[in-house]
Amino acid sequence: MTRVQQPNTLAVWRRLHVRAALLAAPLLMLLGAGMYVLMQHYSAQTALEAGQRMNLGLAQYVVDHQEPGLLDAQGKPSSARVRELAMHVMKINPAVEVYFLDRQGRVVAHALEGLKGPDPVGSQVDLGPVRQLLAPAPGTTPSFPLLGTDPIQPNRSNTFSVASLMSSAGAIDSYLYIVLNGRLVQSEAASLDNSRTLQAMALAAAVASLLAATVLWLVWRHLTRPLRQLTDELSAFRGEGNAVQAIRGDEIEVLRVSVRDLQNRIARQFQALDDSDRQRRELVSNISHDLRTPLSNIRGYIETVMLRSDALDADARATHLRTALRHVDLLGKRVRDLFELSKLDAGRATPQTEVFCLAELLQDVVQNYQLTAQQRGIALHLSTGSQAKARVLADIAMIERVLQNLIDNALRHTGAGGTVELAIENHGAFMNISVSDTGQGIRSEHLPHIFERYWRAPEVGDLGAGASSGLGLAIVKRILELHGSAVNVHSEHLRGTRFGFELPQAT
Repeated sequence: MTRVQQPNTLAVWRRLHVRAALLAAPLLMLLGAGMYVLMQHYSAQTALEAGQRMNLGLAQYVVDHQEPGLLDAQGKPSSARVRELAMHVMKINPAVEVYFLDRQGRVVAHALEGLKGPDPVGSQVDLGPVRQLLAPAPGTTPSFPLLGTDPIQPNRSNTFSVASLMSSAGAIDSYLYIVLNGRLVQSEAASLDNSRTLQAMALAAAVASLLAATVLWLVWRHLTRPLRQLTDELSAFRGEGNAVQAIRGDEIEVLRVSVRDLQNRIARQFQALDDSDRQRRELVSNISHDLRTPLSNIRGYIETVMLRSDALDADARATHLRTALRHVDLLGKRVRDLFELSKLDAGRATPQTEVFCLAELLQDVVQNYQLTAQQRGIALHLSTGSQAKARVLADIAMIERVLQNLIDNALRHTGAGGTVELAIENHGAFMNISVSDTGQGIRSEHLPHIFERYWRAPEVGDLGAGASSGLGLAIVKRILELHGSAVNVHSEHLRGTRFGFELPQAT
């Protein structure tokens, strides 16, 4: 029995727009996080640059407005004046830190109150940025923010303002070095890293990314709607009358597989058209031959009776007429076979199913062929192990026609002394019916062709009386297809053949 699996609708998460949105969402979130980090970095850099530009002349301002006596005769800053200087500078800008450097850049004094940790006195400050700010190369300007050494944290750069302190001889004796982004500003900036504003910005970036992914999902869903419709239509078309396997992939993969299947189907249909055209030509030729031969024989015998009626005795005339009548019966049988097969192929004959006893039908068919089998010396019987009470659901007239054709075929290819046996076997939900013979058998290379119209094995002849029309097995195959069943054949050359098929048991 053939079973058709209908195509499944493509899973939602495999849809192209859904997969694109799922892929875009984390990418957008990563992009948002990257933009957030860059914004935070460049905003900090911008703040540093703005602060340095605003306070660039702070050190020089302090030096210019400082009363004499900041440095003693040895060029060292006075501790009292340094504390006084620190007080005034801290009033102007509490975030700055004031240092005094010698000519080599070592810290010799500072104005830090409440210092915790190592004393920066003696720390080395890189003079490269200092000279770059005080005396830039001709034709160049410093690039801000210009970072210098932070004496408290030597491994960390910071913005600064610097002014040189001259000796009485006019040479640079020391430097006033002011760190603009001091500890107070750094601690405040660190506390702002966990502020609600930054958390809100991060949340806003995440929400914006999700909203962007949602918008992209809606846009892609709208743009891919024709693609989804085409995919569903092709999937439905692939599923008509075929077992369709589920496809793991999006619409494009479904389209690729569907187009490939359509190409194969079209190629098979073209091949079927070629085969049909070939069979049509062969059918016309075979019909012409099959009808012409008995018609010629009938005409010959009738003309003989008419032309030689005076020369023929009563027995000869009766023999000629009986022979002509036999050819008329053969001609009628072939016409009926052609008419029946054409009705089956055109779909005008549909099974009228009913429940009936299978064993009784087989007994009736065996009884009808018993005399013919005895005349040919063939033992025809129903297997003793068959199910006597087997009941099936089928069209009894069509199944009888199947059994008649199979028995007729078996008797025709079985010689005298052979056996033709019918059997019924219980296969659960189905009953298996078989017709076996001990006749000539069929060669393996001929098995694929035995259900073709008018096909006959070239070296096999009919052992019984009468010739085959070549349509019997084609009718059997078509009737069983209408019942949702199929005929299977097992044969060995010169050892016999077995035809079998299944019918559903009646519940």
